[in-house]
Amino acid sequence: MARLIYAQRALSDLERLTDFLLDTEPAMALETVELIAEAVQILEHHPLIGRPTEQGMRELVISRGRTGYLALYSHNETHDVVLIFAIRHQREAGHTLE
Repeated sequence: MARLIYAQRALSDLERLTDFLLDTEPAMALETVELIAEAVQILEHHPLIGRPTEQGMRELVISRGRTGYLALYSHNETHDVVLIFAIRHQREAGHTLE
């Protein structure tokens, strides 16, 4: 079973997404964070489930209604670690890793 590690950028993304939902749909904020966390946990057992992206990374699609979220990650097979780099809403422009 792979170990999950969230980069600081991914944690900041979760905070940003939560803050946005607290302003626009407060009742959905906690539910959405739980949905994302639960979806990412599948990577512990299936780290290659996400679609391949550039630079050897992968992207997990997390559905929520008609839209959803995308988690950018990589899997280090040697150490069996999944590193979550960034999380964004599907309607946002590409991932920012800065």
